[in-house]
Amino acid sequence: MSTIYLISGLGADWRMFRLLKLPEQFGKQYVEWIPPKSIDEPLPDYANRLKQLLPEPDPILIGLSYGGVVAIELAKILKPRKTIIISSLATRHALPWYYRALGSMKLQRWVPLKVLQSGMPLAPWFFGAHTRPNKKLLKEVILDIDELFLRWSLGQLLDWQQEEVLPGLVHIHGTADRVLPLYDRPGLIKVPGGEHLMVLHQPGEISAILKKILEDE
Repeated sequence: MSTIYLISGLGADWRMFRLLKLPEQFGKQYVEWIPPKSIDEPLPDYANRLKQLLPEPDPILIGLSYGGVVAIELAKILKPRKTIIISSLATRHALPWYYRALGSMKLQRWVPLKVLQSGMPLAPWFFGAHTRPNKKLLKEVILDIDELFLRWSLGQLLDWQQEEVLPGLVHIHGTADRVLPLYDRPGLIKVPGGEHLMVLHQPGEISAILKKILEDE
């Protein structure tokens, strides 16, 4: 039976998936981020190093937010049984124009970390963290993020060159996502009212969608 590898969002960890209930017949493993070799390490090279943490054959990849982008890069190498992304991007075209504009100025390379973290009071609204535990978790993620990893991952996200949707990709996205607004296309699984962290705010609904996808396998 395939192992499900869960790849969390930018700088986050397994706690983002803690409320999801996945079919018990599958093995489950959380993929921990490894440090980039430098701020300029290409994402495909990073994925090629990260694949060592996914040793099981015929895997199923589930990536959240930036983890979805990394899951797509891993899928090109591993040829998994299934690749599922949540609150993420299927192609570079889904990245809002204002992010691309910021990327063209390379702000993520030189803006002080404290400035990048200064939007914390608005973060719960922006990400969709509504309960006290979820707000606490989001705050911890923002404060604990490694500076090199943050600058590297933002740069790779803003410069991602994925033109076409990966064949067989399953994409789940909320209609109320403020971080990565829904970029509609055929085959997209839309979650009404779902925000960026709907895995925390609507875990029952997301778990049911994942259960159907996985059991159909």
